[in-house]
Amino acid sequence: MGNTLTKELTPSMLPDGMCRAIAEEIGADNLLRLSTLIGGTTFYLPSKEKILRPLRDIKIREEFNGHNSVELSLKYNVSQRWIQQIVKPK
Repeated sequence: MGNTLTKELTPSMLPDGMCRAIAEEIGADNLLRLSTLIGGTTFYLPSKEKILRPLRDIKIREEFNGHNSVELSLKYNVSQRWIQQIVKPK
């Protein structure tokens, strides 16, 4: 496809459905970039929570002081037991 077509595509030109919803959220240009990466394949996209989990765990380890598992469990919406698992030395 020519560069001109790429620049002129708008979300409203796409049929209703997932591609249009994605284009409306991230832009038609980014939808095309995504299509270049994974177009034509079966693709699983993890939930936002799962994608952010490694960063959440890093933050919990940084903030843990040995006595604040209750506060961290409330802040990060996980159980105190899960906080203990995250901060447990490996």
